[in-house]
Amino acid sequence: MKRLRHYTKGTAIVLSCFGSVVEQKRYLELQGKVAERYPHCEVRIALSSRMVIKKLKQDGDEYQHLPAVLANLDLEGYQRILVVSCYLFPTDEHKQLVQMVEGFRQFSLSNIEYTPAILHHTHMANNLLAGLNKRFESGSDINLFVHHGAPYLDNAGHQAIGYCDSLLSQLSDKNLTCSLEGAWPFDLVSPAIKKRIARVDSPEKAMLRIIPLLLVSGNHFVKDMVEIKAKLAECCDVQLAQNENSESFNLLETKEVTDIIFLQIAEGLVRLKVPAEEAYHG
Repeated sequence: MKRLRHYTKGTAIVLSCFGSVVEQKRYLELQGKVAERYPHCEVRIALSSRMVIKKLKQDGDEYQHLPAVLANLDLEGYQRILVVSCYLFPTDEHKQLVQMVEGFRQFSLSNIEYTPAILHHTHMANNLLAGLNKRFESGSDINLFVHHGAPYLDNAGHQAIGYCDSLLSQLSDKNLTCSLEGAWPFDLVSPAIKKRIARVDSPEKAMLRIIPLLLVSGNHFVKDMVEIKAKLAECCDVQLAQNENSESFNLLETKEVTDIIFLQIAEGLVRLKVPAEEAYHG
């Protein structure tokens, strides 16, 4: 086929992320790590948030959504493309990623694969959640893990979200969960959270720590977590979880999450049948 002669480049890895106006550097750091690990592959970022793309453009940073990135890679002649799902749960953004990849397979002569969402395999989820439980086992009376939430109950991602909520609560009596929107929203479950706070047996005011169960905290840390803190401050002392550099805590900085991402990239490259020199990592 004559068209095949235009596919002369090797392998591209696309990190498909939601994006962040506040903490885009987190994704850029991940891109750098992947590029360092696979120096013979082209590594790019695709953003799923049109709002983030537009706001970053105002600051002079150009990003594209996944269809545009895939179209460019196809036009440039990449023979193999691996789309990496940088989404914590297999909810709407991951579902759209799958649909886009399957659509491009209909007309592109590139061999295109994608990875599952980060919390896909129970073993990996167990390692991540056990690590979070251990990391925050001291320093508070209650840990409130806050995930983003998803709007539709028939979304396959709800099983993963429900499993995380259930396991965290079983790993420790001090662990509670809620979401920013969709199922288990904070405003709806806050009375139950306050009742749990009232049961803390302490001579002093109970200490509650808010932990974003988000890949990148970004605007949610600046706005939503601060609002939750204010609403709970009347009945307990509240602190926002931070990393070692006193910055907002996010999952993308944890070894458990990056280990999952790198493992899924390695498995994806195997499915693509990438040549040994491109799949090798130091």
